[in-house]
Amino acid sequence: MKIQCSCGAKYSFDVTPEMAQNPILFVCQSCGLDSSDYVNGLVRDEIAKQFSGASLPPQPARPAASPLKIAHAEKPAEPPPDAPVSQYCQRHRTVLATEKCIVCQKPVCPKCLEVFGYFCSPLCKNKADLQGLAAPVYAGQKFQVEARFWRKAGSVFGSIGIAMALALGFWIWYAWFGSVPRSHFSVRFDDTDRAYSGASRLIGKDQLVFLHGGTLARYDLKTKKPVWSLELVTKDQIADIVKLENDMRTRESQAREFVPIPPPGSQEREAKITLQRELSLQVSGQNIWVVKSDKLTHYDWDSGKVLKEIPLQQFSGEIFPRKDELLVLQGTGVGSQSVTHISLANGEEHTEEFHDPGAVTVASAQGASGSSRSSATGAAGGQPPDAQKLAERARNLNLPGRIALPALLANEIHQQQIMAELRDNNPGRPRPENARKLQREAAHYMLVPGQNGYMQIAVRLLEEHIVTREAMKAPPTKSALDGDLTVAKTADVANEMLNEMQRNAGGDKVSEDQSRYQVTLHRPDSTDTPDWTGEVIGPPQLFPLKTVTVLAAGKTIIVFDKSNKKLWEATLTYPVSAGYRGFAGAESQFGDGPCVEHDSLLYVFDQAVLSAFDLATGSARWRLPSIGVVGLFFDGQGMVYVNTTTGNPDDIKYARQIDVTKSTSAVLLKVDPRTGKTLWSIKPGGFICYLSGKVIYTVQSYDPNPSDVEVLSDSLQGLQKPPYLRIARINPKNGRVLWEHYQDRAPFSIQFKDNFIELIFKREVQVLQYLSF
Repeated sequence: MKIQCSCGAKYSFDVTPEMAQNPILFVCQSCGLDSSDYVNGLVRDEIAKQFSGASLPPQPARPAASPLKIAHAEKPAEPPPDAPVSQYCQRHRTVLATEKCIVCQKPVCPKCLEVFGYFCSPLCKNKADLQGLAAPVYAGQKFQVEARFWRKAGSVFGSIGIAMALALGFWIWYAWFGSVPRSHFSVRFDDTDRAYSGASRLIGKDQLVFLHGGTLARYDLKTKKPVWSLELVTKDQIADIVKLENDMRTRESQAREFVPIPPPGSQEREAKITLQRELSLQVSGQNIWVVKSDKLTHYDWDSGKVLKEIPLQQFSGEIFPRKDELLVLQGTGVGSQSVTHISLANGEEHTEEFHDPGAVTVASAQGASGSSRSSATGAAGGQPPDAQKLAERARNLNLPGRIALPALLANEIHQQQIMAELRDNNPGRPRPENARKLQREAAHYMLVPGQNGYMQIAVRLLEEHIVTREAMKAPPTKSALDGDLTVAKTADVANEMLNEMQRNAGGDKVSEDQSRYQVTLHRPDSTDTPDWTGEVIGPPQLFPLKTVTVLAAGKTIIVFDKSNKKLWEATLTYPVSAGYRGFAGAESQFGDGPCVEHDSLLYVFDQAVLSAFDLATGSARWRLPSIGVVGLFFDGQGMVYVNTTTGNPDDIKYARQIDVTKSTSAVLLKVDPRTGKTLWSIKPGGFICYLSGKVIYTVQSYDPNPSDVEVLSDSLQGLQKPPYLRIARINPKNGRVLWEHYQDRAPFSIQFKDNFIELIFKREVQVLQYLSF
């Protein structure tokens, strides 16, 4: 009998009848496996076959399975037809075989297939390898399953790695290139076509209409080519203005001994600037209008041809854009006023008449509008003193300019004294005192537009009370000019000269109007609404809001409903800054204010505090000290974004003190409207100019010569800081700067629309774009 152990060791021995009585001990010498019971069972079977007549003792139960394989020395030539064929695996006796070994044809079960494949043992696999037999691969074999698993795992992890690499690469590209604005469109002009004013409107995402100086054009941003272009300011128009000025100068020279001669080319430049600034662009959908002083022109969208002209000589008032129409206010307020609406869609006109309510004798437009110029005007009156202008320009000098600043200021002060004497010698020039007297005598009422119609306010002065206070620090006891002048002392010398100039001009004091006024509020569109009449301290300002009307006077605000019923009154820390911007009510580019209604709260900012009042009760929810708030923005979640400054209380107390080394920076705050808590605060360099959704832009720009004329004098040429433009996009979540865009020039028109930025420069129209999600 021949036997092979599962380890591959082979054994052979003779079977004798005595083995039936004396069991043998069989232990594999290679692997030490004891298979005695199984081998004795095979021996008894073999004895039974060879010695059928021999009597055998009772047989013990045979083990169900054994790792041994047995090969008989002799095989019957042909098994009997009814002899049973084993269907069980030789290795796993209780498991049915499903395949056969391709070498020895032994039955193989699925368990063996998982280990050896289509082989019954490693021995048969080695024989197949030696003989070069091609064996099929069993898909369920363990190492094949593991190989497939790792192949799949490798594919998955590889795909994840590739995806992560692509995501990282996309993020790097987006952060450094995609999210940064780049030039999407640009059209350049010659130096002879230099512009000093203009505007642009992006229609959709591929049509741009712009007014660059005197050039009106429409461009297709896909093809980067003009659809049409028109010249609205011609050389003949400029020549006519220059001729008229020369004729006037000739007549003046006959009556005066000295008439200044303008520098060469300055007349043409000034005439060009005047003609360009007379034009304004208004676009509504595909309706293009250009407003001029004498006419309103409608241009065809497709061809640029003139479709309609509306003469404006018939209108004596100013023209204001408002939504999709133009408003023309006529009348002085004495007797009646009217507002003419001109539709930008079709040019149709209709007029609203407003009559004098006749409730009180009213004051001037200046007092009714509530402009707080009285608090910003010194003893000299009118515009701010020249010393403040010089100080502002001096702050924008480079280092060599600051070193030479004392000498430059001395030269500039001397020139201004000469020009002042020439103005004083002009008999035709009206005196400031006469102008203010005429202004006080001009009595009329004010028509104020709101979100829900118009209101009329009439003001009468009951008791005049003007308080004058010092707004500058005392002069230094020791002059900075004493001793040697060094580079370190140039700023002190400049400050001393400018402050002395300020005092000599009477600009060391400010006047605060604390007069007593009688105010009447009238709603011309509602005959059933009674008027409200009351007294206030300080010049009044009127703010018609969405659901309420706010009357601000001095440090007091009074809130009314739409029926002129007084709801509540509150006291502020400082007077409200002048926020009324004329009849048009044009919003500041830096946000809403100083009185803003939003989500059942009334926000009011004075010179030093931002306050939030409950709209219904007037109780103060919170107050946020901040010097120099200029406007508020609100996002979709109701969060408040505040444009303010780094100013301090001394800036209010010493409002006229000049310090050329001091620079007040813009500050941006994000405030929780429920608690007034500042969520974050940054100094982005400029104020917010645009907020829409997740997009916040701040802008900072400077142009030393916006009209191509030296700012101070010819001696300052090359000493001023160069022009620049800085646009930053702010992350509303944390206030971080997402990107910054710089240019070494300053535009005079900036328009934002989502991820498009429209810029109008003197010699170029540019559209920036970036990828946004």
